[in-house]
Amino acid sequence: MKGINGLELSPKKTDYLKFIKEKKKVKTTEISDKFKVDPSTTTKILLELAKTDLITYTPYHGCSLTEKGIKYAEFLNRRHGLIVCMLVGMGMDAKTACEAAGRFEYFVTKDVVDILCKNFSHPDHSPCGTRISRDTCCCCPGGR
Repeated sequence: MKGINGLELSPKKTDYLKFIKEKKKVKTTEISDKFKVDPSTTTKILLELAKTDLITYTPYHGCSLTEKGIKYAEFLNRRHGLIVCMLVGMGMDAKTACEAAGRFEYFVTKDVVDILCKNFSHPDHSPCGTRISRDTCCCCPGGR
């Protein structure tokens, strides 16, 4: 995905996007329940995400990802999967690597993700099963 560095969103907003991608269309209460926060907090974050054109949000009806949001969520999954590949390559088991990646992936830039992709020969899946989409990095000028 061009025009991003991977640090645009807070960890909480990143988690929301990944959850929305998983569910396709989701209501505010589902997000609140998932992240154990007050619905008003969820609404505030959804309104902020809607301003970035990553989601469409209709109060009392829920939200879904825009095309831009789908691409950004795919980048987030790609980042997670490649970090897991790196950690497994360093000797961690897949489950532990997946959990560890989930604690620091928010702070890894797109440039680092592209380097990991190249160094791991552009994998399609991570050891924890995350699908790793191709992007406009070293191997895929047009994405896939």
